[in-house]
Amino acid sequence: MEIVEVFKTDNCADIFQLPIKRDWMEETYDRHAYNCFPVSLTNGLGWGLSFPEDITFIWDGISDSSPDHVKILQGEKYVYTERANATISFKTGLIFKTQENVSLLQMPVPNQFIEGAQAFTIIMSTSFYSGPLPCAWRITKPFVPITIKANTPFISLIPISMSNLQNSKVVLKDISKFEQKFNTSENNEYELEVSKINQFGKWTNFYRNAIDHLGRNLGNHEIKALRLGVEKDV
Repeated sequence: MEIVEVFKTDNCADIFQLPIKRDWMEETYDRHAYNCFPVSLTNGLGWGLSFPEDITFIWDGISDSSPDHVKILQGEKYVYTERANATISFKTGLIFKTQENVSLLQMPVPNQFIEGAQAFTIIMSTSFYSGPLPCAWRITKPFVPITIKANTPFISLIPISMSNLQNSKVVLKDISKFEQKFNTSENNEYELEVSKINQFGKWTNFYRNAIDHLGRNLGNHEIKALRLGVEKDV
């Protein structure tokens, strides 16, 4: 568990755990997409930032050092264009403080798709950086107004330890050394059972429940629901 201190300034962004809900998942038949456990779990990965008003901008297709190629159509008090190069930057108004061995990973909101722009993925050393958190998007589609709706998260923030990750390695091994023995017959039975269930528009939940097609336990998920808090210290 990590404790991240966040200091608010005027007109700052709202911060909250990312919701599971996604518009495109709501639009799938019978909200079928939520049955995919890896997607649903990942949707809540991190804290999100949002603003209470719509933000709309448009890019003229020119990427250079001038900020004039991106026009802010609404929400100007929350964004600016001075970084140029077809980017839009956010005035988060939030100062983050972490321990020296913890950095803050910024990345696009998991499984949220906004056509024409995407958040940069960066890592900030928030143990010493004392300014409001910088966040920016790269615009990829010109001549089309792009809107971030009010209260829609525009970034995902995750505290990570780069020092713990340092010197990690992937070890490649021959399949003959794999601890679990492959049973071709059982694998074929599993695939047939999954196919039979899926053709009726249903979900197996085998992976969600960590079982095989015969109901045998295969192990345990590290967690099945991620809970991140926001606590006010007044």
